[in-house]
Amino acid sequence: MKTLWMIGWCGALLSAGVALADKDPESLARGWCANCHGADGNSVSPLFPRLAGQQAMYLQQQLQLFREQSRSDQAAHDYMWGVAGGLKDAEIAGVAGYFAAQTPKPNPAPPAAAAELAAGKEIFLRGKGDSVPACFACHGARGEGSEQAPRLAGQHAAYLIKQLRVFSTRQRPAAAAMQAIVHDLSEDDLHNLAIYLQSL
Repeated sequence: MKTLWMIGWCGALLSAGVALADKDPESLARGWCANCHGADGNSVSPLFPRLAGQQAMYLQQQLQLFREQSRSDQAAHDYMWGVAGGLKDAEIAGVAGYFAAQTPKPNPAPPAAAAELAAGKEIFLRGKGDSVPACFACHGARGEGSEQAPRLAGQHAAYLIKQLRVFSTRQRPAAAAMQAIVHDLSEDDLHNLAIYLQSL
């Protein structure tokens, strides 16, 4: 029931993007983004990514892609196209900066066997075979991200798995590097990696 309510609420925002214009960043974040992502960016629902402490440049890029409707995965279409459509460049930069400045809260991973966590850590730190590079090379030793790659530490495992699957399609064209990588990761690999990242 809560999920249906949330989907309905976010869906209603699709026609309200223009109403977001000319708001200060904190008002935008607390008045609109908070409904799905939490006022401080620590979303509690695995449907929606955690934004607290996320790299500002990455958030800015994604909001621009949502506004342009060039990120076409289903969740982007359902939740973000309309909302981001009314944002100006300065507002996008402001919202990104607001969430980047928030403190990520611990997000305990769901119960997992030690072997699953170890396997996820192995992929993150060392990659897999010749085709999957170590994730930390782009995302940081603790999954903190960089200007070029998003923060992954503490992200909801279910959300990470969903996005890793999306990378195997052409629905996120800005993530061309990831499209090549995920093809050589099994479902078990995706699960283990996501569980490990949420535990960071």
